[in-house]
Amino acid sequence: MYRFIIRYFALVLLLSSCKDTPEQIPSYIRIEPFVVNAQGNASWHKITDGWLYVNGEYLGAYTLPAEVPVLAEGPCDIIVFPGVKENGIATSPNIYPNLTRWDANDLTLTPAQTTVVQPSTTYDQRTVFPFGIGRGDFDGGSNIVIENRDDDPDNGFSITSDSAFFGKCILMQVDTAHPLLDIATEKIINIPVTGSPEVWVEMHYKCDVPYFMYIAYPNGGGESIRAVYQFNTSANWNKIYINLTETLLDVQTPQFRLYFRASLNKDGTGKYPQLRGAVRIDNIRIAHL
Repeated sequence: MYRFIIRYFALVLLLSSCKDTPEQIPSYIRIEPFVVNAQGNASWHKITDGWLYVNGEYLGAYTLPAEVPVLAEGPCDIIVFPGVKENGIATSPNIYPNLTRWDANDLTLTPAQTTVVQPSTTYDQRTVFPFGIGRGDFDGGSNIVIENRDDDPDNGFSITSDSAFFGKCILMQVDTAHPLLDIATEKIINIPVTGSPEVWVEMHYKCDVPYFMYIAYPNGGGESIRAVYQFNTSANWNKIYINLTETLLDVQTPQFRLYFRASLNKDGTGKYPQLRGAVRIDNIRIAHL
């Protein structure tokens, strides 16, 4: 009997508390795609997500544009961080640390109404570009130095305007007579290898044959290469953000080169299923804070 009375009064208190607390009506924030105040504007970048904070509380990462319900009203502090697909993987969204966040102080939210925000971003003024901004675009007088690294003297890369993303790009071509082409950039030095800040590579690419990116780094008296990423074919120009941080932590070297390999591979019968291939690379940037 005693237990029954306790349960009865607990139920009464619960029901009365539910009646005294009406369901809160959410406000809505519609986040438009980021405006990018940097070379090429948004067309040169691939900011896919917005990481939303309201009054200091993290509410999630959303593919843009997005409309988000928020249990807040009145003047609110809104922060949206620009997000990318790390290493081009849809299931690996990440805040891109080299671009600035967008802030709005005392933005008024109204229950049942939608407030539209247009976030903007640019490169953080602390961002370091070890190649120098613009040299990886291949459009000016001072471009990244590229050299052949394979054993085929009859095949090489070119810097061309043919089907470039903008201006000029690197073109790597392979065929059955010349099935392998390796190139490497000039040496990059003084790169942080502590894990913080993160080190990223940005680039545009277009290819009808898969190709690989490595880093080439000093090892004893020679040079070793470490695989970083395999690019699948892309009929259209694509932008990718590759996080080099874990690789650099592993090899513990403050200097390296980017190393690219295009190749045709034989099938199980010893024949080439594809007779030729082309890889185009443009707007290479290494960046860290």
